[in-house]
Amino acid sequence: MKNKVKRTQLGEIKIEYLLTGIENKETILFVHGLGANLSQFENQHQYFEDRYQVLSISLRGHGNTTSTRELTEPDFELSRLGDDIIMLIDTLGIDKFHFVGNSMGGNLGYELMKAHPDRMLSFTSYGTTGKLTKSGFTIGLMKFTYKLMSMKTMGKFSGMAGVSEDSKVKITEMMSQAKKSTVLHLIPHLGNFDYLEVIKNSQIKAQIIRGNKDKEINKVIEDTIKTFKQRGDFSLIDLENSGHFANLDNPDLFNITLGTFLIGLNE
Repeated sequence: MKNKVKRTQLGEIKIEYLLTGIENKETILFVHGLGANLSQFENQHQYFEDRYQVLSISLRGHGNTTSTRELTEPDFELSRLGDDIIMLIDTLGIDKFHFVGNSMGGNLGYELMKAHPDRMLSFTSYGTTGKLTKSGFTIGLMKFTYKLMSMKTMGKFSGMAGVSEDSKVKITEMMSQAKKSTVLHLIPHLGNFDYLEVIKNSQIKAQIIRGNKDKEINKVIEDTIKTFKQRGDFSLIDLENSGHFANLDNPDLFNITLGTFLIGLNE
């Protein structure tokens, strides 16, 4: 898998991506969360590439994606990360795609739902809520805490979110390799957001995969689920033995769940 990873220059950003599968088939786009990278989706590439074209990316500041200059907090506005995705999609000649986002990746799905709904064939998120409100004090405390942590410590701390031993190892590996500046720049953008109106006004068929052990997100996701249910064209799947990183915690059941949803779109 590693020798297929490529990078392409998109303005000031050189995006890292992996594209596998069957050309001219429908594309599934997988987008990771804060501190992770495209390697999170190796299993999904292997599972879906015989039926779809499969694309995963490392967002700006993540993985081996690089920039021609030092990035600052305004460079990490979620809308700008969404623009990076669209630029890559256009560069690769992909018209429409099924979007699958984990955690912050789900936020970027909502950004695309708002700005580029015509490009999305479907929307799936997990470990994501459509609305979150944190105080300035809480955000400041989070930044202060992360400043004190080494990336190795941050990796071990993040790995505790995994449910299976394999997922703990993978999460720890990804987070240990993350850039501290990226994490610090993104925290303020992930503390307060509200996509409920975006959801209400969208017509994209959607699915939320809710890991039964994702305690933090499950505390704040009810308004999102309620809004989707009121809108319609929505399914909610509770995934057993899964936490914030459901595709790593329970990959077989995750893949079957996503695959079933995608097949059902054409029925």
